[in-house]
Amino acid sequence: MVGTPVDILPYVRGVQLILTGYNGYTKGSRIENDKLVREEIVRAINRVRNHMKNIFDIKFKENDMLIARVAKQCMEECDYFSEDVKKAVGGMEHAFLSGQNSPSNRELKKLIQHDHDVITMIIQAVNLSNSAEYSIGTEEDKTKMLIQQTTQKLTSCRGFFNARGNILAGLKQKRKKK
Repeated sequence: MVGTPVDILPYVRGVQLILTGYNGYTKGSRIENDKLVREEIVRAINRVRNHMKNIFDIKFKENDMLIARVAKQCMEECDYFSEDVKKAVGGMEHAFLSGQNSPSNRELKKLIQHDHDVITMIIQAVNLSNSAEYSIGTEEDKTKMLIQQTTQKLTSCRGFFNARGNILAGLKQKRKKK
């Protein structure tokens, strides 16, 4: 953690609880850390999708098309989000002989905080989807509400993740001297 401010440590520790090997974008491991974060997000999205697939399969067999459609919509949102993550800008090569700046501590802090927040949001979506699957046999209205909350959380998380591209774009652009 050389070169990162002390106030960022809680965010790094939070991400480290989930991602083994994550060290907060220290020099020499930035591409690997970026890859770890994106793989974890896709893994969590797949967990949500699996819960929704189970709900869809059960409700389709029971001929409950209302809940099946809502679950299908959530699965589609999972697919869109997963594709966004897989195709998102990544990396952060070293600035030597390239058009990039070396990121400042402030910029790295912003990226680490953003990664932490995205992972926290996607874990909330996983928890909601788990609760939705658990509630299948109890209350139809509760199941539908939980699926819709999961979809909304995924949509919010997807938009928030896409803002990560703006943070990385700021790291990649060399400031022009006037």
